[in-house]
Amino acid sequence: MVVLGAGRSGTSALTRGLTALGVDLGDKQRAAGGKNPTGFFEDRDVLAIAQKLKRALGIRGHSLSLLGDEVWQRSDIQKLAADGAQILSKRFGAARLWGFKYGRTLRTLPFWQDLLARMQFDVRYVVALRNPLSVARSRARLNPERGHQAWSDLEWLVNVVPYFDRVIGAPVSVVDFDRLIRNPASQLQRVARDLALPLGDAESAAIAEYEQGFVQPDRPRSQFTRDDLTADPAVNRWVAEGYAMLDAVADDERRLDADFRAEWRRLNSAVHDLAPVLAELDAVNQQRLRAQWNPLSPAVSLRQLIRDWRSR
Repeated sequence: MVVLGAGRSGTSALTRGLTALGVDLGDKQRAAGGKNPTGFFEDRDVLAIAQKLKRALGIRGHSLSLLGDEVWQRSDIQKLAADGAQILSKRFGAARLWGFKYGRTLRTLPFWQDLLARMQFDVRYVVALRNPLSVARSRARLNPERGHQAWSDLEWLVNVVPYFDRVIGAPVSVVDFDRLIRNPASQLQRVARDLALPLGDAESAAIAEYEQGFVQPDRPRSQFTRDDLTADPAVNRWVAEGYAMLDAVADDERRLDADFRAEWRRLNSAVHDLAPVLAELDAVNQQRLRAQWNPLSPAVSLRQLIRDWRSR
């Protein structure tokens, strides 16, 4: 089971909910804290592989440059996939149903699909979805610069659009964060339905425990509709279109069928047309960050240094 989704989209809350369906997340969990005080639900071995991949690719959380198909065939990336498959096979090879979540899995999906193919597992996907207006506001609480709607939207595009069509055809369930918080039981039942997972008395009891003991329905958070997104002039057009398509799937209005795939590929083509602009934005941002970290630069300040460090 692979949990996918853009940052600040409820991937952690959803991953915790999957344990109610019998998904084993491993016994080496990253400690809760920081931006996720209730838990990240990330396995440390998976996290170590992901961090090595991030360094090999030269990307960070705020990176926007698109990754070309040729990068996945590099010898160092292939070796990392082979080594990662061996590590995770030892950890989870005997598990009946196991899963993992990491923030940039969808952005680097070809790598993870290669790794899992080496393990010869039956792979199923769960996609965490949240309105990009809410994503930007949640991100702004952690990093005001990355929380600007325009920048947050670009991060959403490069993390969600390029490889999503690679999961179409496999068992996949799309879950909206606000619907999950409002009615956890119905959303986890949808996941079980979409992924053909058993839903007996034990699972029902675990779902009730998750609903009563983990979900915080009264916790203040921003909530927006598709219409809010479409009407906001600050929102990227392609983000509004992509989100609307996925939200219709999450609301059982659409299926991930051939028509959806054709529309998504048109959206993907539009995003790839932005590749030169995205690469230039990365270059400019890197220059700015280097200037801020230069102790001789007048742009540097302790508060900015701490904020930039926390965003990494």
